[in-house]
Formats: sequence, structure tokens, C-alpha cells
Amino acid sequence: MPAEIRIIERAEMYLRKLSCGVNPLTEESLPEGDVCRQERISKCLSYVADYLKQKVMPVMERQEKAKAPKQVKVLKPRAVREQTDKELVLTPEMLSKFIFAEQPISVSGFVRRLNSLIPLNSGMIPLVYADVAEVLSREGILKKEEGEKGKDLNLPTPHGEELGFVRVEADIRGHHSVYTECMESAQKFILDNIQKCVAQANERLARRKERAESGETGRSGKEKFHVTDDQLKNYPVDEAPVPVSEIARRLNDLLPQDSNVEKIYFKTIRDWFVSQNYLEEKKNALGKIFFVPTESGSQNGIVTQSRVGKNGENYDAVLYNGVAQKLVLDHVNELA
Repeated sequence: MPAEIRIIERAEMYLRKLSCGVNPLTEESLPEGDVCRQERISKCLSYVADYLKQKVMPVMERQEKAKAPKQVKVLKPRAVREQTDKELVLTPEMLSKFIFAEQPISVSGFVRRLNSLIPLNSGMIPLVYADVAEVLSREGILKKEEGEKGKDLNLPTPHGEELGFVRVEADIRGHHSVYTECMESAQKFILDNIQKCVAQANERLARRKERAESGETGRSGKEKFHVTDDQLKNYPVDEAPVPVSEIARRLNDLLPQDSNVEKIYFKTIRDWFVSQNYLEEKKNALGKIFFVPTESGSQNGIVTQSRVGKNGENYDAVLYNGVAQKLVLDHVNELA
């Protein structure tokens, strides 16, 4: 392929010079009567040269790049997560090292800064966003508001705004987000009340230990995903094909906000289709895994649609119409 690219580059150069009335081999001007000096011929040569440079060569270069062997990524050993089974203690000495952010930061960003004060290998449980948000809500600084898709948001009250807590709206990674940022005065307020947040974190640790002692399993202590028949009646079956991630989102929306049931992930649904011989796993020439419907899958509502990716290349998206969605609903409590 590199040799072909060089030939195309040379051809483009030859055509360009001929269109300008120059012999590309000798660099001498062509005689007045030469056919390449005619206006119509000159324009055609110039057009073909532009086409080679703008259309043909970029495609050949992309194909060559795709064929090039990828560098083997050296995997680093996975860091062992520190065991955090001790109560959190933030001493005045530790807190004296806290550096306030000059620019407004999110509550989560403030929590990360606080956690950086905890000594490594101390075994102490770190603060989480919910610990601080709970305290601020009790103090009348934040209040819960319903956001898009029914998600609870912790946003400042008028009193919170007076203390430097600011409501912010921004597009983050293509999604519209609404959250709270803390000016320096708000950061100082949290630090003045930090022991209340520490107590909240230690209560969380105590509940976790109680669950462990009672024999509950799982990181979250939640039940595996399941829905009732009444909940399933609210699933919006769409005859138009949708991706498997949308099926998972719709199923999770059936759960109450205070549910103690784990959410279902799109991979769980996809893997079930594979296990039932509705989907087949394949690899392309570069070793990348993709999925295609089997004959049985096609007969049960799994379809593909041609789409254009970010790099301009076409690919087939696997989608699920109403028949395939109803198939999931019939077996939903068997998936997890």
C-alpha cells in the first residue's frame, strides 16, 4: 500500500504540472500548441489532481493506518483497593492542611479534596458525596428537586445561596447537567461543619458492618434486579427498534426511587440474548468484538441498521423492535 500511495502522489504532481503547462520530467514549459496548454484540458487535469489529493489519497492513508499493527498496551498491575473498615477521624491538624479552591468547585470536588487529607493505608472510611449532601440538607442549605428522568438533585436553597452555594447548569460529555458548586465561603461552611459529615460517614460504616454480620451479601446490600407484573405493565414497548441500552434504561425506570433493588445493565440483557442463541459474537479483522443477530434472532425482532461512526466509517448497529423487547419482558426476572 505505501508504494501505491507514492504512485498516487506522483501522479497528482504530474497532473498538477501538466495543467500549468509544465513538463513534469524536465520542468520545461510545454510548447504553445501542446494539447495540455488548451484551457479545457488544463482544467480537467487540475480537477483530477484535486480529486486524487482530496478524495483518493485520504482513503488510502486511512486503510493503511487501519492495517498497521497496533502497539501492545502494557497492562499495569491492578492496584489493590485499601480495606476501609475503620471509622473516619479528621483531626484539627489534618484539616489545617486543607487548601480552599479559589474557583467554585462541585460538592464532589470538595469531598475529593477532603479525602486527600486521609493518610494512606490508614484503613479509615472516606467521605462520599451523600455524607456531605445529607448534612447540608439537614442544615437547610440544600434541598432535593426532581430533575430530568426523575433523578433527585441536591440544589441550594435561598439560605444556601447566601452562604455561597450556587446552582449550575452545564453540558457535560453531551449531557445536560444541573448541580451545586461551592464558592470559597461555602467551602468554609462545610469545613466548619465537617464533624457532622464525619459522623454521617461513620454511621454508614456501622450500617455496613451490621449488614455483614447479618449475612447480607453484595457490595450494595441490595437485592438482585427483579420487577413485578404490575411494574412491567408500565414498560413502554416501542415497535420502533431501539438499542439494548435503551431497554435497560426503561427497565430501571420501572423501579421506585427508594428501591432496594440493583439496576440492570445492558450487558446483562445482551449476554442473555447470546446465551439463548439470538445473538452471535464475532471478531473483525482487527480483533474487535461485535455482535450480529442469528437467524433465530432475526425472526424474533433483532435487526441491524447501517450507521456512520465518529471516524466516518460505516457500521451495523444492533437494535431490538417490539417483538424482541417483549421477549425480554417475558424473561426479565431470569436475566440477572
